[in-house]
Parts: sequence; structure tokens; C-alpha cells
Amino acid sequence: TDRAYLLYEGKILKQGSAKELSEDPEVRKKYLGENFKLER
Repeated sequence: TDRAYLLYEGKILKQGSAKELSEDPEVRKKYLGENFKLER
């Protein structure tokens, strides 16, 4: 399985597939930006 982990201060803040993380509102706001598009 392909999974991603977002770390903050040495702790896992979020985890999931690329699709799950790219659709997460907090991840989009803090890390990816509002205009991010996941292309495969």
C-alpha cells in the first residue's frame, strides 16, 4: 500500500493515501494550497 505521513515536530500529524491527504481540508490549507491537484 502507498501511504504518506505528514510530520510536525517529530510526530505524525496526518497519514493516509495520497488521495485521502489531498482531499483533507487541513492538509490542503497548511501544506498543499487551495489550488493543488493530484495528477496520476
